[in-house]
Amino acid sequence: MRASFGSPPVEVVRDVTFASPPQRSLRLDVYRPAGGSGARRALVVLLHGGGWHAGDRSDLTQVALSLAERRFVCAVPDFRLSREATFPAAIRDVKAAIRWCRANADAVGVAPDRIATFGPSTGAHLAVLAALTGNDPRLAPDPAHVSDAVANTSDAVTATVGVGGLYNFEHTPDRAELTAFLGGSRNEVPERYELASPSSHLDDGGPPTLLLHGGDDDVLPAMASELFYDGLEEAGIDAECVVADGVGHHVLDEQFDWVIDWSEGFLDRQLR
Repeated sequence: MRASFGSPPVEVVRDVTFASPPQRSLRLDVYRPAGGSGARRALVVLLHGGGWHAGDRSDLTQVALSLAERRFVCAVPDFRLSREATFPAAIRDVKAAIRWCRANADAVGVAPDRIATFGPSTGAHLAVLAALTGNDPRLAPDPAHVSDAVANTSDAVTATVGVGGLYNFEHTPDRAELTAFLGGSRNEVPERYELASPSSHLDDGGPPTLLLHGGDDDVLPAMASELFYDGLEEAGIDAECVVADGVGHHVLDEQFDWVIDWSEGFLDRQLR
């Protein structure tokens, strides 16, 4: 499929299977600038929000088209939702998608050493968690669910962008969405709260990180990004945090161009 949304036109390849856990086959869509035969471009893996229990990869169609128009290749994968399987299923699926893209870099037309993650809301949590836990065996894809080539490659990334995310679970009150995602309360599965929290993975460093947040977010206050930014700085991780005044939780919808412009500038510096 070729879609022309401004210049340049964007080629879209849909429904590529990258993993097959018991619940369902997982697929991804690839968006890439048309033409440029043989060019190896930077890749951005886009992860949708939805409280870990809802949402769909189609939610990020406009983001993928916009970044592809700016000469990035985008992959937008499925991942299992909390009603299908609890943590760490979703992050394992995200890492399977990253590995699939790296293992198929020639066919996709991307540079395997220039891969970033991006996500809004709970997609931001998964994007940043994936970035901070590259090749962590505790979160690696199940080899039974992926090809040998995917199982044996890396899921490390070069940069990450989180938009309106939650990154510190240690002090987050038990919420229905979080309990469903982690498969229990803090008292029941404390080890999952620690492993799933990006703030628990700062000691070993991480890739450059951009945090964007709405200043009037009444779902996840901007302080969530600001405090996590402080932790990144203390850990010596290259980070930026930008808060949009007067914008709520759905900053991607409310200030789409602002998010894309900041993300493009950051990704351009880190990946090209």
